[in-house]
Amino acid sequence: MNRSKMITATALATVMTAGAAQAEMSIGGLYFGSIYDNAGGATSHAESTNSIYVSYSDSLDNGMGISVAVSMSAGGANKTDVNIDTGMGTIGLGDGQDSAVDSMDGNPAIGSLLYGPRFHTATATVGFNDGDAASGNSIAYTSPSINGFTVKATQGFDDGTHDATTSVAVKGSFMGASLAAGVSSIDRKARGAADQDPSFVTVGYSVAGLNLGYGQYDDDDAATNGEETSMGVNTDMMGMTVGVTFAERDTSTVDTDYTLYSLSKGMGAATFGVDYLETDPSNAAASDTISFTYSVGF
Repeated sequence: MNRSKMITATALATVMTAGAAQAEMSIGGLYFGSIYDNAGGATSHAESTNSIYVSYSDSLDNGMGISVAVSMSAGGANKTDVNIDTGMGTIGLGDGQDSAVDSMDGNPAIGSLLYGPRFHTATATVGFNDGDAASGNSIAYTSPSINGFTVKATQGFDDGTHDATTSVAVKGSFMGASLAAGVSSIDRKARGAADQDPSFVTVGYSVAGLNLGYGQYDDDDAATNGEETSMGVNTDMMGMTVGVTFAERDTSTVDTDYTLYSLSKGMGAATFGVDYLETDPSNAAASDTISFTYSVGF
């Protein structure tokens, strides 16, 4: 999930857990920043995002819960969502709805505050094309938990700027393991481009204080981001989360190996992280990236 979506997700979680018994309004926000130093100083980069949201929840005459969330981000990226809790699942409407895949594609193999579900460096973003950016106004359905699993389906509509995107994902737990999988279908024919069907599968398992993770992501576009497979482990140590992740991304032109060492510390409303990423492409020299990341929410 990208950073601009985090605040909307936080807002929706707040209002949907508030309950429908009485009206409630809340205001919150998020500030996220990061500083990179790539290849020993050859490239330096800093970025930050900030958002604020207002949410309202109430109950309808028939007992169903309803919530409205408006998120406002830097640069004027404002989003509005309406969600109705029917008792048999939640129906969502609006231009800030996460695609089903984007809602559930978090990578348990990566314990970093900055990286995930896939890797990027100071000079290039290599995120997972989960169909979320392609969707505009969307309708969504999220099921209640069924035997420990939740299913979400979304349909984004072609509005002249965004592509029609259908997305389905499932997430839950089985025999102590956390499991998730999903696929999006992005219809790009209206813009003269090839359709894409990005998909993912993740598995997480905790044993003896260690959190083990595996993630596989396929952009259905071998010429660009291709496929990426990652395995990692993180654990709590002296009040901090430390971890290491090994990943490989294959495209039609280059294969790249990654090794990520990460450390993060939560301090109430603020979280701080430090990452060291080794990037080793098959067609160029290896490089290192050190990053410092901070997140403050209220």
